[in-house]
Amino acid sequence: MPVVRRTWRRLVHTYHRLCARDDAVTHGFTVPDGVWSCDRCHEPHLELSSLLRHVRTEHP
Repeated sequence: MPVVRRTWRRLVHTYHRLCARDDAVTHGFTVPDGVWSCDRCHEPHLELSSLLRHVRTEHP
């Protein structure tokens, strides 16, 4: 089970790094360079790590 969990985390992290901005544009969100936005509550984050921590703690 830990291997599956680790693989899933890597996939999610890769998605956020590579596709989140493009996905935001397709859904009509404008996300400027250097700022990440939560899809659920639209809270801005300056770092991807803080966005991921926010999603993990606020939107389980």
